[in-house]
Amino acid sequence: MSTSSKKEAARQRIAEKRAAEAAARAAEQRRRRTVVGGVVAAVVVVVAVVVAVVVQTSRTSTAADAARPGGTSAGGNGYTFSVGTGPVTVDVYEDFQCPNCKAFEDAAGATLEQLQQAGTVTIVYHGMAFLDSSQNDDYSTRALNAAAVVASDAGTAAYQQFHDLLYAHQPDERTGSGLTDDQLIAYAEQAGATGEDVATDIRDLVYGDWVEEATDQASKDGVTGTPTVLVDGTQLSDLSADGLRTAVEDAAA
Repeated sequence: MSTSSKKEAARQRIAEKRAAEAAARAAEQRRRRTVVGGVVAAVVVVVAVVVAVVVQTSRTSTAADAARPGGTSAGGNGYTFSVGTGPVTVDVYEDFQCPNCKAFEDAAGATLEQLQQAGTVTIVYHGMAFLDSSQNDDYSTRALNAAAVVASDAGTAAYQQFHDLLYAHQPDERTGSGLTDDQLIAYAEQAGATGEDVATDIRDLVYGDWVEEATDQASKDGVTGTPTVLVDGTQLSDLSADGLRTAVEDAAA
């Protein structure tokens, strides 16, 4: 199968899962609005349950055979990457296309990494991809797939460097254009992930199904927007560098 065919197949699987999930949500909304007789209501409930079962079956079968990156955190259900060994855990839920995530990284990213390098915190990165569009060529998914390729090939320190490069060069969401695969490959090489396999896995969207599952897991974690930052399990409300440092110091104390 050619590279373009593999990539299109991965995107089609992701689109089918999203369509099934949308159908399940629509069915549930119809059920809630229905105020007709008990028989009709029961039929709607059955339809909603059937759709939900189909969606869950799709997720389960995909999880069983989807390609999964190496280097994921032991405690993150296979969907997170950790850097550092500090006693305070900082969970960061982000989408590489999210402008508010870039704002957090610009304001507090350096402080967070300084705390990690000082042995104060362990950073747990939770990648999400919900800002895909036809205009940006599904950039959120492509970016997180590329980050997973980097982590799998070169380790989590390389993931962190790649993560920082993508935010430093984040495309403007308003223009609708994402970074190209060639650009992602170039940044992967800059972060230390090199070779034909890296380029192929980025172009083929090898972890496309995993990206969808990681995003779904973040939703199950209760995350409704990005960035969401937790310091030892407590959501950070002040996303400034000072707010982060104060929350970490309080948790450490």
